[in-house]
Amino acid sequence: MGDIWLIGLMVLVYVCFPKVAAQNLIKNPRDQKTEHTLLINEVNADSPGQDTSEFVELYHTSGQTAHLDGYYLVFYNGNGNRAYKVLNLQGKVTNSQGLFLVGSSSVNPAIVIPKNTIQNGPDAIALYYGKGTYKEGMSVTNYGLVDALVHKTKKTDRADTLVRVLTPGRDAFLEDSTFSTMDESIERCHNADSQWIFQVAVPTPGTDNHCILTSQLNASAVLISEVLAASSSEEFEFIELQGPHSTMLRDMVLVLIDGRTKDIYFTMDVYGKTSLDGLLLIGPAESKTPVDLPFPENTTRPVLRGGPNAIALYRGNSSSLVPGKALPVTGLLDAFVYTTNDELNPELLETLTPGRPAYEEKRHQLGDMSMSQCNCCSVTRDSLSYVLSRPTPGKFNDCPSKRFSQTLSFCLRVADCQEWLVKSEEILMTLVQALDGSCSCGVSAAYFKEPKAACQDQGLVFTTLLTAKSEDQLSSLLLAFKTFLETPRLVSFDRRNITAESSCFKDINVPDLPPGVPSEIPEGTQEPSVEVAKLLINEVNPDNPGGGEDAEYIELFYTGRTRFDLQGYWLVLYNGKNSRAYRVLDLSGHHTDELGYFLVGSSAVSPAPMIRLPPNTIQNGADAVALYYSNTTLYGVNMAVTAEGLVDAVVYTSRMLEKADQLVRVLVPGQSILYENDSHSTEDESLSRCHSLSAKLQSSFQVTTVTPLGENFCSRSSALAPPAVRISELCLASGATRYRFVELEGKPGTSLGGLSLVFFSGKEGKAYGSVPLRGTIGATGLFVFALDGGHGHDGTNLTFKDISAASEGSSAIAVYSTSLIPGGTKATSENLVDALVYTCEPSPAGGHLDFFGPSYAVPCKDDRPVSLSRCACGNASAELQFAVSDPTPGLQNSCPQDAFAVDLHLCLLTPNCSMWTLHHRRMLESLGRVLVSSLEENCSCGVSELYLQELNLTCVGSLVKVWGQVWARQLEQQQSIETWHQGFLASPHPFSVDGRVLKTSPECVAPKNAPSVSHSDGKYEAKLSIVICFQLSERGQGHGQATSPCEKGNAGQATRDLW
Repeated sequence: MGDIWLIGLMVLVYVCFPKVAAQNLIKNPRDQKTEHTLLINEVNADSPGQDTSEFVELYHTSGQTAHLDGYYLVFYNGNGNRAYKVLNLQGKVTNSQGLFLVGSSSVNPAIVIPKNTIQNGPDAIALYYGKGTYKEGMSVTNYGLVDALVHKTKKTDRADTLVRVLTPGRDAFLEDSTFSTMDESIERCHNADSQWIFQVAVPTPGTDNHCILTSQLNASAVLISEVLAASSSEEFEFIELQGPHSTMLRDMVLVLIDGRTKDIYFTMDVYGKTSLDGLLLIGPAESKTPVDLPFPENTTRPVLRGGPNAIALYRGNSSSLVPGKALPVTGLLDAFVYTTNDELNPELLETLTPGRPAYEEKRHQLGDMSMSQCNCCSVTRDSLSYVLSRPTPGKFNDCPSKRFSQTLSFCLRVADCQEWLVKSEEILMTLVQALDGSCSCGVSAAYFKEPKAACQDQGLVFTTLLTAKSEDQLSSLLLAFKTFLETPRLVSFDRRNITAESSCFKDINVPDLPPGVPSEIPEGTQEPSVEVAKLLINEVNPDNPGGGEDAEYIELFYTGRTRFDLQGYWLVLYNGKNSRAYRVLDLSGHHTDELGYFLVGSSAVSPAPMIRLPPNTIQNGADAVALYYSNTTLYGVNMAVTAEGLVDAVVYTSRMLEKADQLVRVLVPGQSILYENDSHSTEDESLSRCHSLSAKLQSSFQVTTVTPLGENFCSRSSALAPPAVRISELCLASGATRYRFVELEGKPGTSLGGLSLVFFSGKEGKAYGSVPLRGTIGATGLFVFALDGGHGHDGTNLTFKDISAASEGSSAIAVYSTSLIPGGTKATSENLVDALVYTCEPSPAGGHLDFFGPSYAVPCKDDRPVSLSRCACGNASAELQFAVSDPTPGLQNSCPQDAFAVDLHLCLLTPNCSMWTLHHRRMLESLGRVLVSSLEENCSCGVSELYLQELNLTCVGSLVKVWGQVWARQLEQQQSIETWHQGFLASPHPFSVDGRVLKTSPECVAPKNAPSVSHSDGKYEAKLSIVICFQLSERGQGHGQATSPCEKGNAGQATRDLW
């Protein structure tokens, strides 16, 4: 019902707000639907000849894969105003960029239509959503209308009825008929005021619209757009100019200059008409690629030389600029200087591009590579505006796009910060060199937008938007940036070495911070960004006084305190009664304000929200708000609560008796639900982030007065005490390795004074070593102690050599809030802060260290180092547990993930179900230990019982059915689990579960469809169904006496009955 109301509201908004009376102005963003939707993106209704290249391109504004169920595309004839073609898009899906193509077979569309189907005009194309009856022959309607384009080919054409019904206040779009000799389309773009417009351009079916606005092209100077140099006379070379579209160029001269001597070595007059996109291609006449202006006859090839070299465009003619003559300083329109070494003449730079460096030509990739201008259309005489790209002669340049972008931020530790504020370009060039040296991606300064510098705490924070040409390139660049900041490093500026780090925050105790300023640096959560700054839920106001509920809102905050692109983020609202999503908002295409705030809320909220919701949308509780990030997962209404892609969450209620246990378990495990105090009945209040910048931490919030799009009103007295320090990771010695450490976690700035780290032997339950702790938890929330005489990242080390797991019994490491504990002291719970018990061989027998908690088994036979890492239990358990993992000192723990899950289905034969049903939990635990032991014995890939998720069983008659999952940390480990499974099924494998001998049966037949591998939007995800049939015998009973559906051909059927 909520979806129907939403559709009705969207239609009402579309119909009731008149459009500005401009031919190509579509609508003001404030008047259009605030959530992402499907739009008509490009139309080519009239192609040269027999209309064999016509198409309609749709675009989902999320920029991601989207299902088109419920949408209809309708084509109207302006003569009679009736539909001549209707396409039902049910079951169709856009591509990964949100594009969907309908058209002639030549454009490779998702839906093919016969040639000459789309009428030239005056006609219309309309997009509808809903359950209306849309069929050919129907009269034009605005019922369920989402978007429409009324178009014509002559100025005198009229389509009054279509305009009145579909696009009131907006005239039919004139597809300019002056370009009769070449193909063109009507493309949707944003204008300078961020309003949607349509304009005429070169067709781009199935790819991004070029969207260089006609007004920009007409106003721009002629500039050097692309350069491809050749190494021999046989290779293609060209220079491409860009200027006003379809315009005659004259009285210009192209000049080539030797970068070492400053001598002119080539000139030619420039004349000719630019293309529809404003391009003019200059190159050899005999090339396979047709050029607009050929090089003069008898020109020695290649014309363009390798660097150092310069290209200049002057007003005038070639007679005034002859080889050997000095370069003039007047009449210069544009210049591009490039080099491969340091031999460039500095006077040449000062003449052609004063104050700007030359472009450093680097060839990282095989094949021809152009140097392309990527800051169209007003930036001239700036070589930093160019990037290395694939050649695109006569077409728009292959440039990085904001579609593939990420904000980066890092800190330079400088004492004189104010002096560095003017050095943004120098800082940016240092970053460019570091990233390009790391990934060899051909990155240059033009990949970075909106560089900003600001003083903060103990240094200068530099923030910039990194753009890329693809997801793969963006991933490579982000990995290079992560490497750049993995450890504090020295970078050189003006012969001064400056330390670059991820954050400028200093490690101080919480009380030293001023009131209202969050005191904790975010911990390492799984987020898209590799920098310290994060996007968080900052304030939630779900319940307003009275019955209007028209001032509800959710506020997000980017901790980098700058404009932040929300591409890939989702906001999901969950109902606590069924733990399912009742509202999903795709935030792609939106961004925060300049201070990092983003507001979603009702219309009465002031300041106005960026996304508006109907009144009474946000439920009062017990419910939840969750923030996700994913480029592959599609979150939808009515989905079950999930932690996949989770960035932050708040679970709340306005009534003390209401609970949302499942939401708490999945979103904020081990924590309590937040209570929005309703005692302020005459005054509105909200849940505001006040105590930390930690994600998914309920204690970060308190009840305050409302402050939408402003700093939260936090009282100093309400600040919570820092959480207890706890053990995050223990790296144990295995074999001859000396790689050992203990990692603690806690609130940044927490002092370790007064705490002791104690090592216990389980044989007698006594301490055999103790060290008093010192120092404070750093900005990352982690503190690492090296245990081998080496140094942790804090410089602290211990000298215990025997920290390996005991071959018999258990060992433990514990943190106590007391002074040094003497050796031989028995383990006690008094003053205990945290503890971890570990062993080589798990034993059901009790021990002296049992009160510390569960004992975790670790593989002791390998020579490689192995860690026990604190991880969230995937089965939504309220308590964090430890898992075997690779060592990650000072970094986020390496934990098993459901993204690398292997589905586990077991089928067992038993003479008697009673043991399995009466001792359900014990049998599950025993079976889990056996499976983990078998897996680790086979693959030695470092798994433990936490890798088994949601293990369960049923027993009916003589058949025991077991199901669950095995998670992995990474793809390689998942593949090892798959190999184990294949070997497990290939031959009989006897083992014992709680005294009962089990054996795989070669006669057991698995379902044909059991193994499955799936791919999701380019991100590899595999789930392997494992169906195993066992024969089981109790001691003292004969084997094979019971019959079961699991025998021979019936095994597959038995499993299908369950699954």
